[in-house]
Amino acid sequence: MKVRAGLRRGKCENISGCLLAYRGEFLEVPDGQPFVCTECSKPLLEIKSQRNPWIFFLLGLLVLGAVAVVGGGLLPGMRDSGKAPAGLPDSTSFPPAPAPGAPPAPGAEPAAAEPPPAVAMPAQIDLDVSKAENKKVKDEVLTRVDLMPISQQKKDQLYNSVERARQMGKVLTVPFGKGLTTLSATDVQAMKTALEKPELARLRDDPTAVFVILGFADPKGDPKKNLQFSQQRADAVLAAMRDKCGIFNVLHSVAMGGSTLVDAQNLEKNRIVEVWTVLP
Repeated sequence: MKVRAGLRRGKCENISGCLLAYRGEFLEVPDGQPFVCTECSKPLLEIKSQRNPWIFFLLGLLVLGAVAVVGGGLLPGMRDSGKAPAGLPDSTSFPPAPAPGAPPAPGAEPAAAEPPPAVAMPAQIDLDVSKAENKKVKDEVLTRVDLMPISQQKKDQLYNSVERARQMGKVLTVPFGKGLTTLSATDVQAMKTALEKPELARLRDDPTAVFVILGFADPKGDPKKNLQFSQQRADAVLAAMRDKCGIFNVLHSVAMGGSTLVDAQNLEKNRIVEVWTVLP
């Protein structure tokens, strides 16, 4: 692996939130430029240029030759005693593995661990449908309903639920990594814990409450693919709420596609699913 002049070579270690890190791809950054990932903006682990492999090949041949010469005189004694000569390590012995949770060995650099984004509830659930954010999302959902590939009967049902809502607000946010559309067991457990909190238990116990699940994708890439990603993310959260979290309310999933509705500045923050409660 040879690094071209004027460039620094590195790898992103943000496996949980960056597709380049997940694929193990290398990045080359011009000297003087920030040494960060072009996908997730996390610092890169620099990969130094290796020396000519032929040098190591020749050195290996020399070492093997020396071992053969020395071994010729030592093998008879080894056969007689059944023990390795003094001063030579046991080839089957390995240093003990560090105990779980033990500090790294002196001089060892601990691997950077980027915590994955977490399932979260708003600091305060606001169901005032006249609030600017809630009204903006309501209008966007109504627009998307008309474009959904579902029967007219289901469109009317969802449209009426949102249009006639007397209360509506976001109650849960579920983040996804780039290109990911499935939930981990940790995500599902975090959703279940949140949905059992008193402020959400009160809503789920109301049989008239409808949960509208909005899937988002960042606006980069192919719009059709982003729409597909957002639908799959919303469907994954809907299935988890119904099958793993015991939600018996009416649930609707809506694909919002590649959107900047969540955050127009940090586009990666649009790779989420938002769960909204609608009260008729």
